Amino acid sequence: MKRSKKAALVLMVPVATLLLAGCGEESEQAMVFSDPSECSAAGLNDTTQCNADYAAAQALHPQVAPKYLNKEECEIDFGAGQCETAPQQTAQGGSVFMPMMMGFLAGQMMNRGGSNLQQPAAAGAGSKVPTQPLYKSRDDRGTFRTATNTPVAKGIGPITLKPSQVKPQVGQVVRRGGFGQQAAARNSFGG
Repeated sequence: MKRSKKAALVLMVPVATLLLAGCGEESEQAMVFSDPSECSAAGLNDTTQCNADYAAAQALHPQVAPKYLNKEECEIDFGAGQCETAPQQTAQGGSVFMPMMMGFLAGQMMNRGGSNLQQPAAAGAGSKVPTQPLYKSRDDRGTFRTATNTPVAKGIGPITLKPSQVKPQVGQVVRRGGFGQQAAARNSFGG
């Protein structure tokens, strides 16, 4: 009897630790769309706000997208014809390439109620999930991912996530196998 009580206590400690670790941050609702017309069709916001959210994601895209030193490496990760020249250049003046934006995460969508009063990526009232561009790797075409390769959705529509999971970061130069290989590895292990 004593042995089973000890085992139960030992098993409860990791579970309690995991539960407490997730207590600090609330999950938030957001929406995933491929383009502003899908956003408008969802009926949660008017066309003007959907266009503003898409424009905010487009403006962030060159800053956060993963960067490649050659187009071939980018296309290996994202697919033929799915990469574009980034506005940044190498220190030697050479081109840098990034994947094309395949969708956007609208973090404020669920909390606006049709109002145009909030800014697209405001962290004040409403959702703390920032509006941002989304990408699809060649190895996992159905999954929308953030620029940091965090999977957020298998398709368009509402999602629930923690804001810290999708915090935009400045895009880094990625070596071949960076983005796509990670997606393939997650798929091969069921994640």
